[in-house]
Amino acid sequence: MTDEARGKVYSKDYWDIVLGQVRRRPSAMIALGLLVLLYAVAIYAPLLANDRPFLFEGTDATAYKKARRELLPVTAGLLATAKGGEAAFDATLAAEEARGAALSGKERDEWLRQREQRVRTFDDELATERQALALRLDAMRKQLAPSDRGPLDELSEAADEVVALSLSDDLAGVEARAASVEALAQRARSECDVAKEGGTEGVVLVPFREFPALQSITGAELYFMALWALVLSFPLWNTLVNRVFLGGRRDRIRRARRPKLAAMALLPLLAVPLASEQAGGDGLLSSGYKAGLASGAMAATDAVFPPVAFGMAEQNLTEIFRPPTWAPSSRISEDGYYETGARSARVDEMTGMAIRGEVVDVRHAEPERNAAWRHPLGTDSLGRDILSRMIWGARVSLSVGLVSTLILVLIGTVLGSLAGFFGGWVDLVISRVIEVFQCFPVFFLILIVVAFVGQGILYIMLAIGLFRWTGVARLVRGEFIRLREQDFVVASEALGASSMRTIFRHVLPNALGPVLVSATFSVASGILTESALSFLGFGVKLPVPSWGSLLIESSSVEHWWIQVFPGLFIFLTVVLYNLFGEGVRDALDPRLKEA
Repeated sequence: MTDEARGKVYSKDYWDIVLGQVRRRPSAMIALGLLVLLYAVAIYAPLLANDRPFLFEGTDATAYKKARRELLPVTAGLLATAKGGEAAFDATLAAEEARGAALSGKERDEWLRQREQRVRTFDDELATERQALALRLDAMRKQLAPSDRGPLDELSEAADEVVALSLSDDLAGVEARAASVEALAQRARSECDVAKEGGTEGVVLVPFREFPALQSITGAELYFMALWALVLSFPLWNTLVNRVFLGGRRDRIRRARRPKLAAMALLPLLAVPLASEQAGGDGLLSSGYKAGLASGAMAATDAVFPPVAFGMAEQNLTEIFRPPTWAPSSRISEDGYYETGARSARVDEMTGMAIRGEVVDVRHAEPERNAAWRHPLGTDSLGRDILSRMIWGARVSLSVGLVSTLILVLIGTVLGSLAGFFGGWVDLVISRVIEVFQCFPVFFLILIVVAFVGQGILYIMLAIGLFRWTGVARLVRGEFIRLREQDFVVASEALGASSMRTIFRHVLPNALGPVLVSATFSVASGILTESALSFLGFGVKLPVPSWGSLLIESSSVEHWWIQVFPGLFIFLTVVLYNLFGEGVRDALDPRLKEA
């Protein structure tokens, strides 16, 4: 039974009133819903746009033959490291350090960069060599029948013995075992050769099943995917919990707010261990599945690709600067000529020779050459699909806006709280610091920092957060000056509560309204700042996409889609945040609150 059915009436608290006012504003709720969907697109990008299939079942003769060819050199590398032992490894490392100390200028910079990537302990070096061999063995083993895996299993066991002997510093044992390991590698390479068509010698590859797109997702990505699934389904499970488990009682529902938020933050952690150990990899490289299936190097009995079957950085040089494929000017004939427009078949004025057309390379799982949904937003200077890059670029643009806002809100709230609560010399010092920061144009400060410190999403987030906190600090300071003489603050101090407890437990929750409004506008400002930095070439490093960096692919009016679609999404996102911020601002206005 709900409270209304029992005849009970509970007074609404502050957040009940605020949420009720927000719900009464359709523009704010529509903006919030679209923002949630926009973040879902960014979070689920690997499942929406990827050149790796969700499911692949078949054989990959190319990968098998490559792993087989590399068995001997990889085994030799493992044995060389194991034979030398820790003493030889330390001596080599010392020699490298001495060589690096003698370098200068760009050579030293390059050496330092390589030094950061170099293994620093013997155990790690040996583990790296063993992992390299394991990867080759696994690539072969998964395509062999159990009866054909014997030589590979024997080689794997012998390699583990050599590693164990080397780690125990038994170099004599390693030397004695090395010859047999080399022989096992030779035998595995010989007996596991693929049988020729119509031949009787060799092994026959059997189909294997894997989930490449899912296996490339990292633990962090899985966490946010699970978290956003809870956010998207919030209206359903929240209503169920309130009615079934909390009985529809408002007092219980209020007390359950924090446990619900904690559950939403902690439950997705259960998905993190499901991530593959090899997840992540280099997402900037094409996976090779589509090209392999198109060329016949891979044979699939079943392959399921994402809705947009193009990778974030997958290139197709036969479709450079291709207009959106729903446009008539994008149609290409079978011999590779545009059917209309300036890029249609023509004769070169200087040579009098016909300009050769580029036959479109249509790979496996891709829409046909002139399908309207092949490249609905066109392609860039390297033939990369703009839609796929915008989906992946949303991760950068949206995360920069959100994280930079969290940083500036944290800094501004802490400093504003201290200034407004303590007053006196504390307020004087913090206020002067705020004024100093406001004397300089923020964008140019951020531009200077990013230019000298380095490009990268982390630097951009920090730069925006460290220079845009002054507005929040002034808002919080003003709210604390208004609230610090209120009765509940005096009562807290009279009961002996510490200043920090009074500030963060009693005063700050009542001063958060203006901060929330400012935060929504700050996210929009962060997105615009990142876009401007990327447009100027100081944003994230290419080929990692962001909406701003997509704009610099071309400045030609002929390639209008390069500017229109990324710019449209930047504009739409900023408008949505501003609409939601205005809705929250109106909901916090005491003159508009319901009784």
